[in-house]
Amino acid sequence: MAVDPEFVIGIGSQRAGTTLLHRVLHECSSVFMHPVKELHYFDTLYNVRDARVLVEFSRKQIQHAAVPPRNKREECFLRTNKMLASENVRDIDYLDLYRPCVLGHPQLGEITPEYMILPEEGVKYMAETIGAGSRIILITRDPVDRFISAFKLLKAYNTVNPDFSNFENEILDVFSGMPGWVEQQKLLNNYELSRNKFSKYFSNTLEISYEELTSSPGSTLRKVEELVGHTLDNKKIDKLFSKRVNEFSTTVGLKESARKLVEKELV
Repeated sequence: MAVDPEFVIGIGSQRAGTTLLHRVLHECSSVFMHPVKELHYFDTLYNVRDARVLVEFSRKQIQHAAVPPRNKREECFLRTNKMLASENVRDIDYLDLYRPCVLGHPQLGEITPEYMILPEEGVKYMAETIGAGSRIILITRDPVDRFISAFKLLKAYNTVNPDFSNFENEILDVFSGMPGWVEQQKLLNNYELSRNKFSKYFSNTLEISYEELTSSPGSTLRKVEELVGHTLDNKKIDKLFSKRVNEFSTTVGLKESARKLVEKELV
């Protein structure tokens, strides 16, 4: 008899190590992590993300897909992006996005940071769709550091050689120049609100921090092991983290005075 798969879902936050967590679960566990790391299914469904953005994103992903697919994972990647690029997300069954890799995988997963800021009715629907017993992981990060990293990414998006020479002035100007973006970043820093919404509808939730994950990966990933219910491959973890050790400190910093101004604006 076929058994319904269990889901392991990362809900955020943005710029807090979600890509690293996805790689850990994909490379070091038996969870089938979707080859499209961020499916943006539930956030698009509840208008947190504009549907046109998902369509455009998926079309770009198709350009990088292997054609023809060489294995089921590549087939899933291509099939998912074609569906998201051409169909209304309301007409797509969430589980269908994981085909043809559903069979044989008792645990399926993805990580979409914007799930963190779903309205409560979206979290409730998510629980109804994937099951209230699904495993939910939230990664937090120092709010100012996360905001700085998010703005750095914004500047670098679709730019080959981004200019960071005037970074401090630009990040301070964003509070008056891009209020909508700033408000979304404040929501992505509101860990308490997210924690309360998801713990209300899901029975298995875990909160870890970016700082813990990068400085003490061993003890932090033991918590992930307990959540998913099986042991992670330590050799693969060591290899993964040894490759990334120099990336953790790579950032554009701010002088203390500018940092305090950012912190004040984020309150």
